[in-house]
Amino acid sequence: MLVISEQDIINAVEPIEYISAIEKAYVIQDKATTNIPNRMHIDNDENTLLVMPGFIESVFGTKLVSLFPKNLEKEEPVLKGVMVLNDAGTGKPLAIINGNKLTAMRTGAVGATAVKYLAPFDSKTLGIIGAGVQAYHQALLISTVRPFQKIIICDKNLSKAEVLKSGLQERLGNIGITATNDSNQTILGSDVIVTATSSYKPVFNTNIENLEKKYFFAIGSYKPDMQEVPLPVYEKLDKVYVDTLHAKEECGDIKIPLEKGMIKDEDVIPFSSVLTSGELLEQSSLCLFKSVGMSLFDLTVAELIYNSAKEKGLGQEVKI
Repeated sequence: MLVISEQDIINAVEPIEYISAIEKAYVIQDKATTNIPNRMHIDNDENTLLVMPGFIESVFGTKLVSLFPKNLEKEEPVLKGVMVLNDAGTGKPLAIINGNKLTAMRTGAVGATAVKYLAPFDSKTLGIIGAGVQAYHQALLISTVRPFQKIIICDKNLSKAEVLKSGLQERLGNIGITATNDSNQTILGSDVIVTATSSYKPVFNTNIENLEKKYFFAIGSYKPDMQEVPLPVYEKLDKVYVDTLHAKEECGDIKIPLEKGMIKDEDVIPFSSVLTSGELLEQSSLCLFKSVGMSLFDLTVAELIYNSAKEKGLGQEVKI
């Protein structure tokens, strides 16, 4: 069995390669060769364990992820995890993969894939609310699918936004990057907006006007009482896309507006239909994509990482 570390993942796969793995997941999402149960939430006070198993034709596996919000106070990552990947023909364990980096890259790629298909190609400014690990990976992956001229990093802790700005500037180089703690100005100054927080209340002001031609990509909320996007936004939305219809029950950014009648059940569209229909999308005046994640993404990305690591001689072989 191969043990694949964070550095192995970085060396094995280029960021843009993850987009194809996410597209593959969407294309096979509804096929009989997949078996993807809803992920299990186990809450212990404010901490959460997520168990995400699944089968596709070539491999199966389970990702175990812990989310400990107070780790921020300890200067520890909020998210920690491992992915166990198995051969679908024999059940043989193929690899144990660093779950932190896998999750970060696959979630960044989910956001980037949505931007690739939903946002106008001439979008000039990317705004990101939240300055954690996922904000970095959203910027890294999304910048591979759109030629942004500017990125705005917003966090209520301005020094945290400044640190992320420096890290991204070193990596992305030719894109102008600014840091702020003003979420309203971030919204108004951006064409594409990503929310990447674990907030239980909206992260920008509900009184903001001039929201036409804004494209929202909500990545952070993963519980029914978490909510990043203000409810009045839903009254103006033309389209609401989700990576999985389980979002209707799992995350507040879809569950709450549904319960309040601000959107209807039929308004919530599986993003996979965008890829499988082959139809050109009309540009919406206000569009929202909400991701909660699913083990299918982890499987296609884990298979990509495993195959690339094997090909390049990366990772450590162990016997169990």
